[in-house]
Amino acid sequence: MDGDFHSPPALTGLVMTAALLGFAVAGLLREGDPHRTLRRAMWLTVFASAVAALSPNLWVLLAARAGQGMGVGLMVAGGLAEVPRRLPPGEAGRVTGAMIAGTALGGLLGRAAGYAGLFLTWRGAFAVGGAGVLVVVALSLARLAPQRAGQAPPLRNQSGGRAPLSITLAGLFILFVSVGMFDAIPYRVAGPPFDLPPVVGDLVYLVFLPATLYGLVAGRLVDRLGARRVIVTTAVVEMALLLAGLISSVGALVIAAAAGICGTVGLHVHSGWASSYGRAAVGRYLAAYYVGGALAAPVTAFAYGRFGWPGVIWSLIAVTAVVLVLALARQDPDRAQREQADARFGPTGAPG
Repeated sequence: MDGDFHSPPALTGLVMTAALLGFAVAGLLREGDPHRTLRRAMWLTVFASAVAALSPNLWVLLAARAGQGMGVGLMVAGGLAEVPRRLPPGEAGRVTGAMIAGTALGGLLGRAAGYAGLFLTWRGAFAVGGAGVLVVVALSLARLAPQRAGQAPPLRNQSGGRAPLSITLAGLFILFVSVGMFDAIPYRVAGPPFDLPPVVGDLVYLVFLPATLYGLVAGRLVDRLGARRVIVTTAVVEMALLLAGLISSVGALVIAAAAGICGTVGLHVHSGWASSYGRAAVGRYLAAYYVGGALAAPVTAFAYGRFGWPGVIWSLIAVTAVVLVLALARQDPDRAQREQADARFGPTGAPG
């Protein structure tokens, strides 16, 4: 893109920021009929992908990327909100965890799409991505029947979708860690003492595989233990493993990178916590989540330039600590999803 548009890297980097801000805007949009919203979001994403592939200049591409972000953001927010609508509480965490695991796997596949751009060009990569969205989401919508009135189980919150502010605030810091880590790590592996070529250094993105697995595990743990316990444990372990990144070895760097993405996936169970309060609540959480991700790149770039790699590691530990404190400060009771189900239904399954 730098060569095609004759733009400096800092300006071309806005291609990522535009998509993240589009995600954030999507979280604040009101939702009508969920099935219709998902269908419209699919077509918005496909149209924006086609515009991106045909962009005559960088500014059109930035607008198209914002449109992609809005479309995908609506699909994610709508999908997360559908989980508590369609499933009993004892199964909601498992399905939410599977969705989160899918986002981690998508991060790895997105990196593979970058390699595909080497022979498809970046325009071809956008075109293929839009076609993929059309096929996958259209097939999903065909199997996802519109929900009838009264079909959904009641949400545990009855205050119009107003989730506690601490959940929304936590969103500002969760994606920050993985975006910050993987924005700065190419500079770390390419510089001394590693001096790895990009094709080798990019292998660090394979840590998205254990993150995918942890997303599945974390969702099941939420069903058994509750979101707060999963979040607190994840944050403590993540901070401890991030410290390994201060050691000058490839193995330690891989551990820190794995901690960054696995921690983001595990802490993203906040999305399920928010979704139990309704579509508006999960939308506000996701808006904060993507704004935090958009802020991560310039903040960690400054930390790297001013304090070197340790500045990046300590900044990521600091924002993880904020998420931990917010979870501990929550005053409302947090029970395992299965306990919530037991509280709503008697032993025979009848309302009790």
